[in-house]
Amino acid sequence: MVPLRTKLLAGLAVIVLYGFWMIQLALSLPASELQFSQQGDQLLAAGPDAAPRPVEAMLIGGTALPARAVLVIEEPDVLPAYSDINQVFAEHTQLLQALEAGTLWVRYQDGSEQQLHPVARGLMQMPAMFWLQLLCGLAGMVICMLVWVPGERNLATRSFALSGLGYLLASSTAAVYSTRELFIDGDLFRVLSGFNHCGAMLFSAAVSAFLWSYPRRAPSVWIPLALYAGFVSCMTLDQLQLTASPVEGFHLWVIGVFMIGLSGAVWQWRQTRNSAADRSAFRWVLLSIIAGTVFFSAGMILPAILQVAVPHAQGPLLATFLLMYAGMALGVTRYRLFELERWWFSIWSWLLGGLAVLLTDLALASLLTLSGPTVLAASVALVGWVYFPVRQFIWGRLTVRRQRGLDTWLSQALPVMLQAQRSDQADSAVEQALLAVFQPLRVERLGRKAQRPQVVDNGDALQVPGPSGEGDYVLLHAEQGRRLFTRQDVQLARLVLSLDNLVLHSLTARVEGATEERNRIRQDIHDDLGAKLLQLLHTASGDSRQLVREAIRDLRELLHNMDGHEVRLDVAASRWQEETANRCQASGVTLHWQQILGEQSLSAGQFSHLTRVLREAVSNALRHATPTELRVQLNQQGGVTLQLRVENDGVALAATATSGRGLQIMQARARQLGGELQHGCVQQRWWLALQVPIGPPDTPAAD
Repeated sequence: MVPLRTKLLAGLAVIVLYGFWMIQLALSLPASELQFSQQGDQLLAAGPDAAPRPVEAMLIGGTALPARAVLVIEEPDVLPAYSDINQVFAEHTQLLQALEAGTLWVRYQDGSEQQLHPVARGLMQMPAMFWLQLLCGLAGMVICMLVWVPGERNLATRSFALSGLGYLLASSTAAVYSTRELFIDGDLFRVLSGFNHCGAMLFSAAVSAFLWSYPRRAPSVWIPLALYAGFVSCMTLDQLQLTASPVEGFHLWVIGVFMIGLSGAVWQWRQTRNSAADRSAFRWVLLSIIAGTVFFSAGMILPAILQVAVPHAQGPLLATFLLMYAGMALGVTRYRLFELERWWFSIWSWLLGGLAVLLTDLALASLLTLSGPTVLAASVALVGWVYFPVRQFIWGRLTVRRQRGLDTWLSQALPVMLQAQRSDQADSAVEQALLAVFQPLRVERLGRKAQRPQVVDNGDALQVPGPSGEGDYVLLHAEQGRRLFTRQDVQLARLVLSLDNLVLHSLTARVEGATEERNRIRQDIHDDLGAKLLQLLHTASGDSRQLVREAIRDLRELLHNMDGHEVRLDVAASRWQEETANRCQASGVTLHWQQILGEQSLSAGQFSHLTRVLREAVSNALRHATPTELRVQLNQQGGVTLQLRVENDGVALAATATSGRGLQIMQARARQLGGELQHGCVQQRWWLALQVPIGPPDTPAAD
């Protein structure tokens, strides 16, 4: 089996050799003493030190050939008919043969004539547009090769690689004939233009097939096959010129096939609606393709179809296709497109660095009149000072960003942990810290399976052990689905758990200290205050004896609450009813007690607060209203909400209690319970209603 490195080097060698071949082909095209250009419908010629002059005709052995501006046109397929294109090819053949035979003259509009002689083109004299188109095509093919060679052999990777091949054919051939200096063999021009069309159509068909194949496979293999069949049909029509113009034989086909590809994009968008990772990856892919094709389509294809003047030169428009492949390259590092690893970016950037050196060298050679060694030294310096720092900056943004985000995490996670320490909700704090660090689309809880954090589902999820064995956290799709989880995220999750352990230890130490202090206080109260109250009970008489009994009862309740034991709701209601009945009987008030309760339990804090609210409400009624009857209703709703309602007559005297100290205390206790207290007067009856949640969380008791 051939090693991967060998395959990559072999593929790179083939691409480089192809690039040198195209350079040699471009250098083989002759030039002359004059530079030809176009100004409207006029052909202009300029000498090395002279301004451009209008040309009337090209003289070939005494025969005048009209000096048409289309002779220097970049792309012949923008002409309205194939007959016009063929005429341009034929005239180029005539001009080249006459130049090589020494029988070619230029006649200017002022009547003067000048003989032309063939001049060899040098590497340093090649136009910048030639290098731009050629190197962009080579770079796109390199990226596709780096995807196809190590990637999985499927229709998506094959189509992506074919799109790169099509782009290379289109851009490299256009680089040769679009930067010619008027003189090129007509047959060679025809062949290069044919390969340009072949590359453009192959690119369109391959990209369309790719959109139907990634990230989800097409519903039928016949869809991408039909696209490639369309490519063959288009090339047949175009190369055999079976239609009147390139519009019907080429341009409409390119647009039509690409529109079918966009319909595949719509299908992919619907198919990935339930997968955030696939949706994010496809969004990036689609934006890259649109960014790479929209300029050429708007600047070349559509004007050719509409038969309007081409607003921009072909070279820069072809170069924009590289935006698509550059976007795909970045997508590999961000979303692991094509299931490639992050080392892929290092290889790609290394190759691009070499191309940057070459491109800079050639650019300096064409722009500066320096010696070869000087140019090489300057190009290496520029790449070292400009490219590599930029490369390191980009690489740092892509790979070390998690480490830089540690500061942000600490500023978010530490307050959450400290708040958890104060509220005894360490489990919730871990979840909040994980949300702050990784920003997943959602978090799920599973049964405990992992002993340590680990990346699962090919980077789609991160499994983190929950605290105290309460089940694992499964974080789905990091940063709202914009990237996959990595090994760096595993290390960061371990830091979160380490911080949680510190919080738990601190919380445990605080609880143990508070428990010891509570036990000491309880013992002191029981031994000192309790003994004194019992002694007072034996010596008191009459009303004083009753007050002592109530004090002993309150003391027992206080000590019970300090123990922190839960109280069943029916047991609590029984105690409340007994106490309220005794107080009503002592005041000569009839008590109506109603309750609908389940088997819910109250924490010590909840029981304490509710006891004091009911006691204060009864005290207000008995103290201020002189009622004849008092009604208490307890109703549990859905097992999570408790409603307490106290109602009495004698409301005329109770009006003074609507804003007293007792009511303020009850409202404060209601807020501590997380509930709501309401009161009012209806039909000469005073009422007070409390609605509170009665769930598992404990609520500290108030003094």
